[in-house]
Amino acid sequence: MKKQITLYVTFSILLFAAACKKATEPTPPTRTEMLTSSPWKWVAGTVTPAYDIFGDGKPINGDYFTKAPKCWQDDIYTFTSANKFTHDEGASKCDPSDPQIYSQGTWAFETSESVIRIKTSSNSSDDSIWQINELTSTSLKVIETYVENGKTYTFGYNFSR
Repeated sequence: MKKQITLYVTFSILLFAAACKKATEPTPPTRTEMLTSSPWKWVAGTVTPAYDIFGDGKPINGDYFTKAPKCWQDDIYTFTSANKFTHDEGASKCDPSDPQIYSQGTWAFETSESVIRIKTSSNSSDDSIWQINELTSTSLKVIETYVENGKTYTFGYNFSR
């Protein structure tokens, strides 16, 4: 009888343990999944040192997004899992006759997925190289350097969903 009780208790414990098996944690998204899950809206832009962003002879240092035309401020950037890239004009265009897609091409991660290379032409010197400062499911913050007439400019772009 004692043996039957011991077996019963052991069986009950095993059954209870199996029923209470810990739920597995969801796998966190990969950097590719975070980048490609949906389009990004441009929400901030900075430049240092001062640069003539708008071609009006008035260089701007720091925030230029809030000074940009409204037709720039609603632009949408899309990265697909097939490594396609589009820069869409968004709801408003600066010139109604402009195409809706401002630029398109391909993208690829580089340097252990800490850099995004955007290729929109066959000339690799035209590639945009974005150093990733932050990539989450809802935020993308990147830095791009640009050299003009021997002077290096640093542009910051922030995107959100």
